[in-house]
Amino acid sequence: MDRADPAILDALKGFLPEQTMELLQDHLQNPQSALQAIWRQTASLLNKLSAIVYPLIEPLVARALQALHDSPDIVVLAFVLATFVFILQVVAWVHRTMMYFTRLAFRMLGWALVFGVLAVVWRRGPEASIRDVVVFVSKIAGYAALVKDIWWSEYQKFDAQTKRSGGAATGQRVPSGGYSRSRNTAW
Repeated sequence: MDRADPAILDALKGFLPEQTMELLQDHLQNPQSALQAIWRQTASLLNKLSAIVYPLIEPLVARALQALHDSPDIVVLAFVLATFVFILQVVAWVHRTMMYFTRLAFRMLGWALVFGVLAVVWRRGPEASIRDVVVFVSKIAGYAALVKDIWWSEYQKFDAQTKRSGGAATGQRVPSGGYSRSRNTAW
């Protein structure tokens, strides 16, 4: 921390006001500051910890490196596995990005529709807008009734065809839902 401080402070001179620079120099470079004391204590503690742990870990690391040297297949397998995990991470990132932009686009579309409807109501007035909505809903209801009638007539035709073939009355299974060729017709 002592070696990097002057370089960092020199780089910050053009950006920070003079009072801030003096405050930083007082707290970062003063050997009696709390930050320097914490830094010294942390460095001392890490040095002692590494001196204690190194003799315990060094044989394990040496054995692991020797095992890797003796068996290169493990290294290749680890490389393939690491590549696979990296590819999965990239795919997950692309998926998250695509989902974010898709969600953003649909939100923007939704708000654009809301603002468009508000603009139409503002331009035409509330009475004309309500009249337009009533006309639109009645047309949709008319089309829905027409589709329902077509569906019902087709269902009735299918039901009559199924009953006529005799499969439903006698308990026989009619293959393919009654759409097969009848045995009595030449078709």
